[in-house]
Amino acid sequence: MIKIVPDPPASTPTRFTIEKPFGTVDSNGQPMLTVRGGIPVEDALAHATTLIECAEATAWDVVDHLHLNDKALVLGLFHQLDAAQALIGAVLDHPGAR
Repeated sequence: MIKIVPDPPASTPTRFTIEKPFGTVDSNGQPMLTVRGGIPVEDALAHATTLIECAEATAWDVVDHLHLNDKALVLGLFHQLDAAQALIGAVLDHPGAR
């Protein structure tokens, strides 16, 4: 008998992040922060999107209010962008990502 309707495609397994250090290093040269391995990719990317949105809002605030002593705002922006890049890297650098 010939099947009129093909079988549905096999479900794609859920992908997870790998551990990915980032940020400021301690006195031993080790990163102080790490993206935890085992986070579902969808959750990591959703959080990365939120971090990027926060970075954008911070950047606009810096542009609107920048004074010579407002370095903390700029440092916060760099931290948020670094964290977002680490999350995305934890997804893209995973051996199963390719």
